[in-house]
Amino acid sequence: MSKNIGIIGGGTAGLFAACQLKRLSKDTDIRVTILEKNPVPGKKLTLTGHGRCNITNRKDISKLKEGYHEAEKFLYPALMEFGPEDTIAFFENEIGLPTKEEDNNRIFPVCDSAVKVRDALVSYISSDTEIILGADVTSINTGLGFEISTSKGSFVFDYLILSAGGSSFPNTGSVGDSYRFLSSLGHEVIPARGALAPVMADEKSLGFCKSLSGVSVTASVSLYSEGKKAASKTADILFAEFGLTGPAVMEISREVPADIAGKDVYLELDLVPSMSDEEFDREILNLIEQHADTKITTLLSRFVPQSVASEITERAGVEGLYAQGFTKENRRNLCREMKHLKIGLASAPDLKIAYVTRGGASLKQVDRKTMQSKVVPGLYIIGEALDIDGISGGYNLQACMSEAYLAAKDIIRQ
Repeated sequence: MSKNIGIIGGGTAGLFAACQLKRLSKDTDIRVTILEKNPVPGKKLTLTGHGRCNITNRKDISKLKEGYHEAEKFLYPALMEFGPEDTIAFFENEIGLPTKEEDNNRIFPVCDSAVKVRDALVSYISSDTEIILGADVTSINTGLGFEISTSKGSFVFDYLILSAGGSSFPNTGSVGDSYRFLSSLGHEVIPARGALAPVMADEKSLGFCKSLSGVSVTASVSLYSEGKKAASKTADILFAEFGLTGPAVMEISREVPADIAGKDVYLELDLVPSMSDEEFDREILNLIEQHADTKITTLLSRFVPQSVASEITERAGVEGLYAQGFTKENRRNLCREMKHLKIGLASAPDLKIAYVTRGGASLKQVDRKTMQSKVVPGLYIIGEALDIDGISGGYNLQACMSEAYLAAKDIIRQ
């Protein structure tokens, strides 16, 4: 018996679901249709990895799963069924894109082109899958299958894969359509928030960030909300005109409260994370004793770039001072700014510039072994439509592909 399968959303998850349906349906008669509202499929995919497409991360799954925060347990069966090695094998053996491994276990295509990745996925399914572009879905009704109304006409499917994305980078078409559809079908939807996003400095801290715009340092970054530490990460940060970005900041941005107004929410930067406060103070004291005729700013540039050293000494009230005569109080103020630099936040991460969405379909209503809805039989939910967000480094694309595999496998099994 033929199976008529609809996929709403031709992004990473939707395209990969179609690929897996083709690969797994050797003895099954299926018809697959992708409804994509954009004029081209995979629009957001072409932006990933700064245009190079970090397709997965080769960490052992026991470590990989830790990068998915609260969804670690939910996603584990999907990663076990279709993990990084399966992804690499599919890209190299099925669609003909050799891969390479870079730092931190990140896997990229040798071609370094996200556009070529998108094109290879589309080419793989081109003879078996109908991709209808400019098909903006307006409603989903259930009855005798799934009745889908779109700007390109109406469709009826036996099975439906919802992969219409989240709310981040709305200029790519991700404007929360998934959540509207899910709510109409009786699903609980966790409100969308930005994750893997830059943060905006408040008025008090903005001038400092602006003065260092474009400067990168390695730091330990801790997020505090109402006096309580909410998250921390040690990695590179980048000062910007609007505030802060970089791996350390973006990874903990998901923990910034949505209702930040009126709250004391800030980042504390430790610009010398390899030393304790006491070790840093001793090192400064040693340098002072050895270089009495040297400006403190010059000594500080041993730890951070000169531009950062200049701004820090100004904040500490010790700009222009020489090592000779540098007091204990001076050292205390310098240590405060180097080890406990406070950057106030103006707002929660903006979904317009967030790389991924935190929020989506409640995982309690989705079968983690199949990605099938527990509310609507025959409906499968994958990609950013789910309340899953991973850290940077290939985690989010891998989650999409693992989920897509489970959905395709279960539909073929039915």
